[in-house]
Amino acid sequence: MMEKIIIIFNGTAGNSNNEEIANRAKNYLEKHGKIATLSKTNSEQDAINQAAQAVDIYDYLVTIGGDGSINTVCAGFLKADKTIPLGIIPGGTVNNFARALKIPLDTDKAIENLLTGTPKNVDLGHIDRQPIISSLTLGRLADISRNVKQAEKKKFGRIVYLFKGIKELFTNRSYKLKITANGKTETLRAQILLITTTNSVGGYVEFNPQAAYDDDYLHVFLLKKFTLPKILTYGSFFLSGNLKQARGVKYFKTKEVKIENLSSRDIKTRIDGDPAMALPITVQTIPDFLKVIMPDK
Repeated sequence: MMEKIIIIFNGTAGNSNNEEIANRAKNYLEKHGKIATLSKTNSEQDAINQAAQAVDIYDYLVTIGGDGSINTVCAGFLKADKTIPLGIIPGGTVNNFARALKIPLDTDKAIENLLTGTPKNVDLGHIDRQPIISSLTLGRLADISRNVKQAEKKKFGRIVYLFKGIKELFTNRSYKLKITANGKTETLRAQILLITTTNSVGGYVEFNPQAAYDDDYLHVFLLKKFTLPKILTYGSFFLSGNLKQARGVKYFKTKEVKIENLSSRDIKTRIDGDPAMALPITVQTIPDFLKVIMPDK
C-alpha cells in the first residue's frame, strides 16, 4: 500500500513562500511513489486541529516553518495523544530545533531528507499539554525576546536579539522564584531562567554538549546576574559549551520542575520563542513521544 503523507503549511504567513515549498515537496514525494496531500492552515488552532486529525489518516506529517510551526504540530499530537513520524522543512529565522536534530536547513536537502532520513525518537517537554519542543525562558531573556517584533526578526535575523539585549543591560531587574525539582525546593533570585530539551539554544548547537534530544531530561539554567561584565564571562563559557560551569550559574537536569513566582510583578514565559503563560508553571518531559525524520549521518 502506498504511504500517505500530509504536508501542513501556514497559509497566512505574510511574504513567505510556504506554498511554493509545499508544492515542491509534494512533487518530489509523488515522484517517488508516495501519496502527498497539501493542507493550508488559516490559524494556529486550525493547524493544531489538522495535526490531531492527521494521526488517524496519514502515515507521515510534514510541516514547513520554524520552531513555532513545529510546536503547533506537536500541540496537535498532544491533543490526539499519539503521533505519526514528523518531517520538517525548516523555514524559520533561527530553526533551533532543526539545527539540534541536524535536519538540513537547505530546502531541497530537507525535502530529500523526508525520504532518505529515518524516524527517530525525540523527547517532548510540556506544560499542561502545551508543548515545548526546544526551550522555555523567563526573566530578562524573555524580556529581550518580547521586545523583538516579527518584522525586525525577519529583516535582521538573529542579530536583532543582540541589539535588544544591549538595551536590556541598562535595567537591573531580578525575580524571586521558588523552584521544586528532584525532590527539593529552593527559593532564590535570578535574572534569567532557561529550560532546554536539546543541546541547542538560539541555533547554537554546542550550547550544552552533554544534553541530547532523547535523554529524557529537561536542562535548567538559572543566571543570577545579567550585566555587561557577566555577559562577557558567560559568553566564553557559552561558546565552549560550559555555561553550567560559570560562576553565578545554577544548572540541574530533571524530568519535572515546578516554578513559582514570589515577586510582586507577574512573570511571563516564552516557549520556543513565542509568548506563553505566566508563572506558576510545572514543566514535564514525555520521553520519546515524537518520531522525527532525521538524516542517518
